[in-house]
Amino acid sequence: MAIQEPDNIMQRSQVVWLQQSGLVATIALCIALLGIASGSILFVIAGQEMSPYGIAFNRLLIAAIVFAIWNALQSLGKVQPQVQTEVEHAPSTTPLRDGGILLIAGASFVLFLVLLAWALTQTSVANAALFTHMMPIFTTLGAWLIFGRRFSPRFLVGMVVAMLGAIAIGVEDLHLADGSWMGDAAALLAAVLFATEILMVEQLRTRFPTPIITMGECAIGSILVLPVVLLSGEAIFPPTWQSTIAVLGLAFMTQIIGHGLLTYSLKHFSASLVAVAMLAVPGIAAGFAMVLFGQTISILNGFAFLVVLLGIYLSVSATSVED
Repeated sequence: MAIQEPDNIMQRSQVVWLQQSGLVATIALCIALLGIASGSILFVIAGQEMSPYGIAFNRLLIAAIVFAIWNALQSLGKVQPQVQTEVEHAPSTTPLRDGGILLIAGASFVLFLVLLAWALTQTSVANAALFTHMMPIFTTLGAWLIFGRRFSPRFLVGMVVAMLGAIAIGVEDLHLADGSWMGDAAALLAAVLFATEILMVEQLRTRFPTPIITMGECAIGSILVLPVVLLSGEAIFPPTWQSTIAVLGLAFMTQIIGHGLLTYSLKHFSASLVAVAMLAVPGIAAGFAMVLFGQTISILNGFAFLVVLLGIYLSVSATSVED
């Protein structure tokens, strides 16, 4: 008994650490959803004076600079580094492969932003929401085909329930025969791109801390979208204080806090689970609009959001990935 006692103490400590880590990751994911949901409100404000491409460039550039400063301070020892256990069991890889994954992640994310912005000019908001809500399907399918993962029936049921609820949120304004097939196709492709970005970031999280990944991803995205901004002839930087505040809000609340914590959570949750949780964003954004602008939420949309939450609960409480 005396020999086994230290092992038992160590095992109990590991269980406690895992429980605390899971709780922190859950809180981080919830905050991330709030930050990302605020992006729709801030985007509308900034979009009154700037093009979607200019908005994307500024939010990514500011976020890249902030994370670069954070990483520089961390390297100088002025900021406590992340827990070593976060990456100590990372599988072996090569810098070239990691760089390629990061490039795919950054390119996929900025193309998602640009393509979705263009899709909203070609189709209705409801149609765009319908097709972007297909993202969990592509994330789960990609995880199965590329990484050979298997998912429990409970997780898959939860995913379908959450998707149906998310689709129902915009069903009142849905138009399927209005000749906007190009916009619909662009929104569907945007969902594929965002699913790709989440899967790539999940792979990087096994080897790198969050600030390194987010800095590289935002820097790549801002560089790639800059030529689009220049060719459009629109303003590169915010022209007034109103758009400046909105862009800063997008950079700090949506990109740094929202997507930063989303990246952090991918160390603890699968990309498919995070994609399902993202289905709550439209409902949260509708709640923000109701509080800030006095907009009303119909009974159908309120019920649909509860269905989304039920689906997310089923997915989170399931053993989502079977090894």
